[in-house]
Amino acid sequence: MIIYLRLVYVMIYLEVYAMNTEKYQQWLADFKQLRLPDYHQFPDLALYMDQVIQETNRYLTPILHAEVTKTMINSYVKMGLVPHPLKKKYTAEHLALIMMISVLKTSFSLDTIKSLLATDEVEAHFNEFVRIFNHEIEHLDEAVQSFSPLEMAIRAVLYKLILERKLS
Repeated sequence: MIIYLRLVYVMIYLEVYAMNTEKYQQWLADFKQLRLPDYHQFPDLALYMDQVIQETNRYLTPILHAEVTKTMINSYVKMGLVPHPLKKKYTAEHLALIMMISVLKTSFSLDTIKSLLATDEVEAHFNEFVRIFNHEIEHLDEAVQSFSPLEMAIRAVLYKLILERKLS
């Protein structure tokens, strides 16, 4: 009788494990389909804080499973990571910086992020960030092609997100 109960327990455990593995595999397949937008996809008009939050979270929440808040954006501005808004309005450049910072801060300090994002060409830097991010998320199961700081940082973020999901 005890052997039978143990066998039933093992069978139930294996079923639950298989179901969890199946759910994880489906999540991973869905995760690999997510993409960040190119700079030209941002609105042409300047946005108020609530609109920036909405636009940012539209892309980042499915990836990061967390939302950008007004407090976070204000903190980025105070720290000099994002320029001050003009008459309480934010441009595409602000949006690009907020998105890059939000992705990278899941794994890196704000000082490290400041170094990674040090550029006067925000649009070009963001498009490169997005190109690398979208390539890396799609090709997670392939070997790293180069070891640029930005590519390694993006891989670190993606692997951290995957590990957190797998352990949850």
